[in-house]
Amino acid sequence: MSVQKDMPTQLRPGLIETHQILIASTAVVLMLLPFVTAFSEFLTSLTLSSGAYLVIQDFVVPIEGRMVAGILHYLFGMPTAVSGPTVIIPGSIRVYINWNCIGWQSLVLFGITLVTGLRGPYTTKSKALCVITGLEGTVLLSLVRIASVVLVAIYIGYMPALLFHDYGGTILTVLWLVAFWSLAFNHILKRPQ
Repeated sequence: MSVQKDMPTQLRPGLIETHQILIASTAVVLMLLPFVTAFSEFLTSLTLSSGAYLVIQDFVVPIEGRMVAGILHYLFGMPTAVSGPTVIIPGSIRVYINWNCIGWQSLVLFGITLVTGLRGPYTTKSKALCVITGLEGTVLLSLVRIASVVLVAIYIGYMPALLFHDYGGTILTVLWLVAFWSLAFNHILKRPQ
């Protein structure tokens, strides 16, 4: 006796490939997550011991705080105020942005991937476009991540926001780097003719 399953006579084009890419991307993210987290901790300890965090805290954090407040105000209609490193949602919460939370580790990781990703005979113009696109995307990712932490804190609560802050950012960074390099190799980087 044999059992035969009804198989669809025709699969949608690209469906199998899409699922394969999603499964492979998830596996890559889960494999890289411990390494990225450990590397971020190492970078943090180096920055603390060198005193470089003071530059980040005094100059970068206030700018990024204003950008996050702008995202919350213009995209989500929330009244916002900024006081130095603190984003204030009147009547709701105050979010202090620490120097270590702005995404500088993501920029360092992106820079490291540039070293290997730009090897090869690509045109100077396409390499420059790749660097600019990657920097813009990495900074935008950091802003969206911080704004997301604020939204999670407001609508879901402090503990979920803390968990998203601690783990979601790392997962988003790895996903961004995988997506960016896929985009770069398929559409941005061009070989000389």
